[in-house]
Amino acid sequence: MYRAAAVVFLIILTFGLYAHSSVAGELSEAGVRLRPELNLPDLSRKQRSLDEFAGKVVLVNFWASWCTPCLEEMPAIQRLAAAMRDKPFVVIGVNVGEVQRRVQLTVQRLEIDFTTLLDEHSSVFKNWGATVLPTTYVLGRDGRVRYIGQGPLEWDRVDIIERLGELTQEPSRLQ
Repeated sequence: MYRAAAVVFLIILTFGLYAHSSVAGELSEAGVRLRPELNLPDLSRKQRSLDEFAGKVVLVNFWASWCTPCLEEMPAIQRLAAAMRDKPFVVIGVNVGEVQRRVQLTVQRLEIDFTTLLDEHSSVFKNWGATVLPTTYVLGRDGRVRYIGQGPLEWDRVDIIERLGELTQEPSRLQ
């Protein structure tokens, strides 16, 4: 009986995450929020942290290969990264809860060339306060969370590129 209840709970939880994330996303101001920690392996298993991107605007996108809205927004994130290449801006994709090989295949299939990290146990996803996929955080050059996007967004829209471009013009006052 407990096992059946657990299975039903997981199905409801999974459907709830998918249903919530399938609606159009929204980019909201985060107010003043300190940067959460991020220290994860990349696809070559090298440990990476936010410290190596100090002084840049950083877009951190939490995603999974089973999340259709996540995959649908990836080309727009890739176009955003290309549009911002000459600015102090970087995109970090954080895959949530999947094994390295599956993530590598998805990254290759989608032709993603931005940094991809592995959050195999979903601990960083939870520590950042994310509850749905995709969830995206935009950190200013000072390392503080400035915007939060929940659900899929059109990251290559002119207004979003302009807003993020303005962040790259702000002084880099590191914590």
